[in-house]
Parts: sequence; structure tokens; C-alpha cells
Amino acid sequence: MRRPLAVLPLVAVLAAAGCSQVAAIAPVGGNHLAEVRFATIDVLHQKGVDLEQAPTCTRAPDGAISCAGTTTAGDAIAATSPSSDPDSFTITVGSDTAFTGSVSAVIDQAAGVTP
Repeated sequence: MRRPLAVLPLVAVLAAAGCSQVAAIAPVGGNHLAEVRFATIDVLHQKGVDLEQAPTCTRAPDGAISCAGTTTAGDAIAATSPSSDPDSFTITVGSDTAFTGSVSAVIDQAAGVTP
């Protein structure tokens, strides 16, 4: 009888490890909206921007992506990616441009991929 109870902690650890592995691969697969959101959060994290509300993104009818959030200081965060060039995006924090560049380069860097 004791043996099944001894296995429970091991099962719990394996289940937790599986969850973290799924969370880690989530940014790898996704559509344009998800990729822009993940890249935006990665850039903000790299720049040390503290988030009050993590950016949420929407897709316009033409396919352009726009994201909005706020910093803990109350500054607005905006990210945009045009449908004409889905790999490019721009992030502003308040009135300052925090980043302009490639969505895929940011995702690759966060995943540890080197060019």
C-alpha cells in the first residue's frame, strides 16, 4: 500500500515539469498576433520596463496588429506591426520609441537562437 503513495510526489513533479515545457514552447508556434505580443513583452522585459498591464493585441481587418498596455508608472505602451511587413514592429512607451525592428529576430534571441 505504501508504494503508490510514495509515487505521488514524483508524479506531481513530472506534471509540473511538463507544464513548464509547454509554456516554454508556446512562443514558438503562433500567428502574427501572438508573435507580436510575445516579441513586445520580450523587448519590454529586456529594457527593464515594469508592466502594470501586459500588452494585449488586436488584429485590424487589413491584418495589421496593434497592442496596448501600461507601465507601473502609468505610461502607455503601444506596439504596432503593419500587415504589409508583418516581421517589423515598433514599440512606444509613453512618447518614446523603445524599439523598432524584427519580430522574428526578437523571438529567436529570446529562444537562444544565434544568427
